[in-house]
Amino acid sequence: MREEVRVKIQQAAEPKYREFSARLLPDGTDLQGVRLPALRKMAGEIVKGGRWREYLEEYFQGRDCWFEEDLLAGFCIGRAKIPVEEQIEWIRRFRPRIQNWSVCDSFCVSLKAVPKNREEFWPLVLESLRIEEEFSVRMGAVLILDHYQTEEWADRALECLGGITHPGYYARMAAAWALAEFYLDFPGKTLPLLQSGEIPPEILRKTVQKIRESRRPSPEEKARLKEMLEVSP
Repeated sequence: MREEVRVKIQQAAEPKYREFSARLLPDGTDLQGVRLPALRKMAGEIVKGGRWREYLEEYFQGRDCWFEEDLLAGFCIGRAKIPVEEQIEWIRRFRPRIQNWSVCDSFCVSLKAVPKNREEFWPLVLESLRIEEEFSVRMGAVLILDHYQTEEWADRALECLGGITHPGYYARMAAAWALAEFYLDFPGKTLPLLQSGEIPPEILRKTVQKIRESRRPSPEEKARLKEMLEVSP
C-alpha cells in the first residue's frame, strides 16, 4: 500500500511549492512538495477506507521516507477513531520518526482526541519531555501549547514548561513559544515563573521577545518585561 500512496503523493506534488518548503526545512529533507491540506485529505481517505493500520505498518517498516510520508502517517494517527490507549501506542511508535519542527508541529495539532482526554494523554506529555531527544521534548512542549492552554491545566503546564532545559534549539524555541502564549492568556500565573530565575537564559530571552512582539500587552507591560530581562542573570 505504501507504494500506492507514494504515487498519489507524487501526483499531488508542486515543484514551486517544493522549492518554497525546502527553504524552511533542514538541508537534506527529502520532500516532494505537497501542500498540507492535500495530505490531510489523503489521510482522511486512508482512514475512511479502513486500511490505515496496514499503511502505518508498511510506513514503519520502510526506510528513507519522504517528508510527506512522515506527515501523512502522523495525520492518519491523529484522524483514527480508536481508543485512547491504542492511539497513545501509535504516537509512541511515531515519536522517533519526528526529525524536524514541521512534522512535529503539524502532528501535534492534528491530535484532536487530546483536548477531550487530557488526563489520559498527560503521562505521554510528561514522558516526551523526559526523553533526551530534541524533537521528543519539542513534541511535549507543543502538545502542551496546542491542547493544555486552559485555566485548569495552566499550573501543571507551566511547571513542565519551566523545567525544560534541553540544549537543542528546537526544544528551547518550543518552550519559549509556549511560555509566551501562556503569559498572554495567564500573565498572573506565568510572570512569577519568568521572574524566578529558573528559566534558562536563552529560553527566557526568546519568551520575552515573543511576548513583546504581540499586540496584546500594553507598552508599559512590555517595558517592565524588558527591564526584568536586563536585570536577570
